[in-house]
Amino acid sequence: MKPIRVVSALALGFGVAGCAATPSFVPVETAAVDTVPVVQTDAGLSAGAVALPEFIEAAPEPQNTAAAPVPQDIDLGPYDAPTAVAAVPVSVAAPAPVPVVVQTQAVAYTEVPAATVAAVPERTVSAAPAYTLASPGFTQQARPLGRGQMAPVRDDPVDTDAPRVPRSTTYNVAALKAAYQPSEARSIAAPAPRVRNAHTPAFGNQLSDSALSRLNPNVAYVAAYKKIGYPWGDVSEDTGVCTDVVIRSYRGLGIDLQSMVHEDMKRAFSAYPSKKIYGLKKADPNIDHRRVVNLEAFFERVGAAIPLGSDYQPGDVITWRLSGGEPHIGVVVNRRDPKTGNPMIVHNLGAGVRAEDLLDYAQPHGAYRFAPDQQSRMASLALKRG
Repeated sequence: MKPIRVVSALALGFGVAGCAATPSFVPVETAAVDTVPVVQTDAGLSAGAVALPEFIEAAPEPQNTAAAPVPQDIDLGPYDAPTAVAAVPVSVAAPAPVPVVVQTQAVAYTEVPAATVAAVPERTVSAAPAYTLASPGFTQQARPLGRGQMAPVRDDPVDTDAPRVPRSTTYNVAALKAAYQPSEARSIAAPAPRVRNAHTPAFGNQLSDSALSRLNPNVAYVAAYKKIGYPWGDVSEDTGVCTDVVIRSYRGLGIDLQSMVHEDMKRAFSAYPSKKIYGLKKADPNIDHRRVVNLEAFFERVGAAIPLGSDYQPGDVITWRLSGGEPHIGVVVNRRDPKTGNPMIVHNLGAGVRAEDLLDYAQPHGAYRFAPDQQSRMASLALKRG
């Protein structure tokens, strides 16, 4: 057991010396050492501890040649103490409810029996293809006519110099115009006209060419009453109504219907419907010749009427009763509709002066062939020069 104890003691000694950082190991001669229990109270060994061999020096106590540094306080200068910020409570009030007031009103309903309206078949007018007029070379696109487009001269049926007096509601001018029969002008006892009719086919062709020269889609349809000169008075060339087409066509041949109609009305006012329809008491040169019913009465009085349904020729003057019973008038020209084969009519129905087939559109109300004799022409020209 002694050898084992010696080896253990040596191993322990070497370990302690290594831990103390002994610079080198010097071998010495080994000898058997008996283990003697020693009690050293001064060295701090407890009882029963093993004493170190004599050749092993005790590890020296570490000596501090310099005093350990003492921490120094560093002055960072003055600083503001943190300010405590009190939390501000935020409260959001809920919106107050908006009261909704619903007002109800009792409604009384009256039962009305349903009215039955008889269906009226619609009139369809097909459009003719485009055609070219040789005189004066004006080309227009034919189009269907619509009812309600008619707007002849609508003037107040009172004397022009008298105050405008409202008529009775039972007095219907349109109805009287629609019911007027031109033959009445021949049945009323009145002085005979001074104008004589001397119509010829050659004159009819001349009147046809004169009417074709009036073609102009830009003529505005203005039906207002206008004061004009006399004789040969006229409204502005860029305006006019259906009667102005006829009047201007005759004036192109040196014939003034304004003076002829006015002079005859002064002689035989009762033979004209101006009093019956318009309530007038005397002739008015501003408007008399511009009314279809007065032209019908004049042509009847001078013997220019021809039977309705005749083979209408160029230069014939035709009248109608169109929508609302309103009279209309136009001049037959030497051009035919390429679709229907009917002679065309130069007229103004509210879309300018145009040439269209009106014979299939409405039944004529009157038909006339009028050309004043030479004496009547000279009298008309004399008034113009005067």
